[in-house]
Amino acid sequence: MAGTLSTTESKGGYLFGSNPIIRKLSRIQETDEDNCCSFGGIIAKLIYFMLMVLAGILLNVIMGGKWGGEIIEITDTAITATSNEAIALGVAAVALILSPILAMLIKVTIPVTGALFCVSTGFVISWAGSTFGKEYASTIWLALLVTAVVVMTMGFLYFSGKVRVTKKFRTVILVLFLGSIFSSVIVAILSLIPATRSFTQSLVENGVINIGASVLMIIIASLFLLVDFDTIRRSVDDGLPRKYEWYASFGLAFSIIWLFFKVLELLGKLKGSKNN
Repeated sequence: MAGTLSTTESKGGYLFGSNPIIRKLSRIQETDEDNCCSFGGIIAKLIYFMLMVLAGILLNVIMGGKWGGEIIEITDTAITATSNEAIALGVAAVALILSPILAMLIKVTIPVTGALFCVSTGFVISWAGSTFGKEYASTIWLALLVTAVVVMTMGFLYFSGKVRVTKKFRTVILVLFLGSIFSSVIVAILSLIPATRSFTQSLVENGVINIGASVLMIIIASLFLLVDFDTIRRSVDDGLPRKYEWYASFGLAFSIIWLFFKVLELLGKLKGSKNN
């Protein structure tokens, strides 16, 4: 039987989420007791999106050296690619930007737009690994392993009840997240002022500060996963219609991919610091 939740409080007041997709899911007031969301359905769809990332990786592996077209240099770097390969990379980059936006605006397209986002992510990751050499490729695989460990750890902590996502918990994450954004904005503004430009440049180029900032962002991204788990659990408990399983699974996939890129960024900084 379909219906609506009467108030926002009945949903637990969990309006703050880790990304726009999960946050939008938390505002849905629709219910359907006869055909509601389930953890099994959400996990199955999450596996589907992760397989799409793998498909993107395999696409690059299979097509490596088979794109055809003229050899061109990408921007002003020493990186070369064929014209067709560059076009494919450009399409993937555009898809990475536009597909999540389309998914949020038109939720019925998520099975397609979400898959497009994941395939594009896998393609770009694989292309970067094959282009920048074995050392970078090993960093990517390490980042994938670390991300998987973090996701499983956060999942265990939440679903075992060892960590509870309370209103205070969400407030702390929000303060950390907004604080990191505010700090970045301040640094950007100070870098435009001649009197403070040299000081901000020294901060930006400081390896310890850079690594510390990346660690902080990984901690925030990991805590956001707990918020995602809580939002999804509440959505299942509240009996949201089954159609929102796609929304929940793509939102979680989005958070996992964001975490992966933060881990990859940290490992890159650590490797660069070691080389220097």
